[in-house]
Amino acid sequence: MLKYLHWFFLLGCVGGETLYADQTSAKIEVLAKQMTSTKTNVYATGGVLVYLKDSVIQANRATYDRNTNLLILDGNIEMIGHEGSKQKSKHIEINTQNNEVKFEELFLMNKNDVWLMSENARKKEGNYTLGSSMISSCDINNPLWKIRFERSQYDSVTKHMKLYDAKVYFLDTPVLYTPYLSFNTDRQRSSGLLFPLFGYTEDEGFVYEQPIFWNISPSMDMEFNPQIRTDRSIGMYSTFRFVDSAYSSGKIRTGYFLDSLEYQQREQNKDREHYGFELYYDSSQFLSQDSLYGMKDGLYINAILLNDIDYINLQKTKLINFGRNPLQESRLNYFVSNDDFYAGINTKYFIDTREENNDNTLQVLPSVQLHKYLDHFIWKNLTYSVDMHLNNFYRKKGITLKQAEAKIPLDYTTSFFDDYLSLSVGEEFYYSKFFFGNGEYSVDQFEYYSNIHKAKLFTDLTKKYDGFIHVLQPALEYIQPGNEQQAPIDFEQLDEDQKELFAVGLPEEHYALSLSQYFYDETMNLKFFQRLSQKYYLNRTYKFGDISNEMQYNWNNWQFYNNIVYSYEFDKVRESSNRITLTEKEYGFTLGHTYKQILPDDKTIFIPANDVNFNFNYRINPRVKINGGLTYDIDEASSKQWRIGGNYAVDCWSMDLTVLQDITPLPTGSRLETSFFVQLNFIPFATIGTRKEEDVKPY
Repeated sequence: MLKYLHWFFLLGCVGGETLYADQTSAKIEVLAKQMTSTKTNVYATGGVLVYLKDSVIQANRATYDRNTNLLILDGNIEMIGHEGSKQKSKHIEINTQNNEVKFEELFLMNKNDVWLMSENARKKEGNYTLGSSMISSCDINNPLWKIRFERSQYDSVTKHMKLYDAKVYFLDTPVLYTPYLSFNTDRQRSSGLLFPLFGYTEDEGFVYEQPIFWNISPSMDMEFNPQIRTDRSIGMYSTFRFVDSAYSSGKIRTGYFLDSLEYQQREQNKDREHYGFELYYDSSQFLSQDSLYGMKDGLYINAILLNDIDYINLQKTKLINFGRNPLQESRLNYFVSNDDFYAGINTKYFIDTREENNDNTLQVLPSVQLHKYLDHFIWKNLTYSVDMHLNNFYRKKGITLKQAEAKIPLDYTTSFFDDYLSLSVGEEFYYSKFFFGNGEYSVDQFEYYSNIHKAKLFTDLTKKYDGFIHVLQPALEYIQPGNEQQAPIDFEQLDEDQKELFAVGLPEEHYALSLSQYFYDETMNLKFFQRLSQKYYLNRTYKFGDISNEMQYNWNNWQFYNNIVYSYEFDKVRESSNRITLTEKEYGFTLGHTYKQILPDDKTIFIPANDVNFNFNYRINPRVKINGGLTYDIDEASSKQWRIGGNYAVDCWSMDLTVLQDITPLPTGSRLETSFFVQLNFIPFATIGTRKEEDVKPY
């Protein structure tokens, strides 16, 4: 480190001399109030300041030995580096020839307030080798957390640290031991062990997961996640993350878990093994990064292959998927467009984990869409658009379908009374051709054509008042069915399994009334909105359709929301949603009610609901926050789901606790499961407990 030693004195100091270790050495400058010298040694005392490279050292005494090229500093030693790092020591020995420094009772702190105390240390070319030591970022007199270790290696350039035989303490209680621990004190990604994750479920026991992180490059990394569930068994997940351009990134995950025989028999699972593969990729500019000829494109892939739903349930951090439904979905979407046209390819592949195989599951492989955006036709007021689809519905067993369809709306729009009232009249043409396969049918092709007549009166009015702005948008639309043609037979004459794949037909003749209004304050903040809709059918016995009304009122930090659908025919509320929300700096809550019932005319299958939902958060003081939630089934007079948790945070440490009850889907149905999770955050560089997927990602 130091090969050329230059001593000089302030004005009024006694004497001075210049010493050389060799002629190619770096320079060290020492200032002191008093200086004495012999043939072999130089002594400096009183306010000693040493300037070496980018650091300044202050000490009470300094000695230089000409024979050994050893500079020794003693007494209240403080060192400040150029990046703000601080070091204190009782005794320092600097060899000016081999760049080696030895410390006794070293105290080291970096710019992120992470400090380290070591009984002894050795430094050479920026690398520290430490003996028995302690590290933390809390108050040095009474640290809330600390890590003690027998030996360590620290690179002051990369800020990377490796600990051996490490014990993590919370207050004075050890909470974790690991033979090896690696991390970066400057919050930079680096390979090594991540802190473990802990949890507990009443059916699977204690959960322990030990993530292993591999920093492959600045644009990619990989994480391995072996886990143990004490009442179930062991498994492993691994995730590869990458960024391949400024517009795209992706993730690949695979996993395997093997149940114990006792657990399989107890839960009556058909599969003892749970495995799968996931791929997520999103690119907003896949091939058109230079926007050639005004074109832009994008690619989205979200794919999953799995043998049962437990492959997802066993993941502590979920990849981006479509939930924990037993019917899992994969998607591949690609589009290319400009200002006039859009073309897209959409593929959907479904896996029904409740079935023995996937042969009977209908897939969309693929659907091709071609669209012409709204454009003028002959006259400025005459507009049209074109939308075409080519669909391929495929499966190994059972009927399949190929479909070609086109929809062309043609509209003429004009206005009256200085644009206060607008009129739109139009025609919508529809054509579709169906091809049936994978079986013998009396009719293997079906053709359908229809047209619809439309007329609409509407306006868009805006007026400014003292203190607020009102926007009013009423509309009255009339829909009249036109003609339809079916060949070679009518739809109703097709086989039942053919009719299950699609539906055709003209809409009923009706009027549709809608009214939307919005109130804004003078700074254009939305204060209130309402959207009302009502249909009137001319040829029904009961002519009024459902009336729907949605509205929300924003008052200071309050929100009041209501959405209701009412059936005149059955004189009952079909569905409703009500919500009150308060958002304050120190606290907030949401109280809601969801109601949905099956009426005789419902053709879709859904689960009725009559639930009260409550969520809250409250900051007791700057250090303590609590939060929770509850879903209560009024009909069954029981809670379906609940959670309660809290967060405690100080400058160097925080902890999150959560206890929850949730419905977990299983290969054989579902179960109500109670779980407990804990997360400890050792600020600024370490986390113990559960964490989100986005917490670890490539740059």
